[in-house]
Amino acid sequence: EDFDAAQALSVVVFTCFAPLINQTAALRAMAAFAHCPLRSEEEIGFRCEGLECGEDFDVAPVSLRTNGRMIRVGVLSALAAVVGTVCLVGTPSAVMFNGGVSAITGLSTSGDMSRQQALQMAAQEVTQGSNLATAPKENLNDGNVCNDDEEEHGALCYAKCSQLAGPAYPHRQSAWTCCNAAQCPFMSLSCCKHDYGMCSGYSIAGMQEGNAICPHAPGGCLNDEELFLGMCYMKCSLLTGGLNPYRAEIDGCCKSTGAYCLAEEGAKDGLNGMLITNSTFAVGGGCADSNAGTPCQPHPPLTAVT
Repeated sequence: EDFDAAQALSVVVFTCFAPLINQTAALRAMAAFAHCPLRSEEEIGFRCEGLECGEDFDVAPVSLRTNGRMIRVGVLSALAAVVGTVCLVGTPSAVMFNGGVSAITGLSTSGDMSRQQALQMAAQEVTQGSNLATAPKENLNDGNVCNDDEEEHGALCYAKCSQLAGPAYPHRQSAWTCCNAAQCPFMSLSCCKHDYGMCSGYSIAGMQEGNAICPHAPGGCLNDEELFLGMCYMKCSLLTGGLNPYRAEIDGCCKSTGAYCLAEEGAKDGLNGMLITNSTFAVGGGCADSNAGTPCQPHPPLTAVT
């Protein structure tokens, strides 16, 4: 069990921190730590994955060896969990860790200035209103409750199969399947194309709502809005004047995408975060325009515009 834990920790470390460690030395250390202390007198000649354990090692009593095994398994498992968590919430160590994680809290001077600049632009946009809070140009008489570049399937709006799989496969049979006929055998490879994914592949909304956006309820957002988690929000690119154009949270706008948006911009925590969060960003596109049909609050897609 302890070698399994050591292997797990080794894999995590090599995956996340390969740029910063000597992998050969780490592997030898893991092998020695996992095997050498556990050998019995009959196992003295055993080689630890190519690393020979010292012939002069003292064999501990069974009870001590068992306790030692349990302690090592616990330590290795805990280390694997900690390192794995860091890996999941960050980018590769050479990028995200800037001299080690610091216990200092708060924002750096440059981070605070960038934050204040983005918030000032957002406050101005919300109080003055956007002249882009208009309905998209859609064919309102085609019976399609989705945007013109979408089709309804299972009460959700997806990008049209004819655009995703090609004009020869216009019939959507599932979230991930586009076919050349209205009825095809399940999982057919002869008359259907398949592209599986969660908010990817064929299971995406139309490009009018953004790139690789999840399928959504019928309706659409205003021209100055973006779809995020099934709700329409004013675009971060408008709220921040292009400084933080990517929406990463319901109240958060980011300079980039991916793991950089898991940490606050300018935070003195050793992470190069690019996210700014503030309730000012959690608004719809129709603020200060005196039009009840263009909400200032975040809202589901509007069926009136499609």
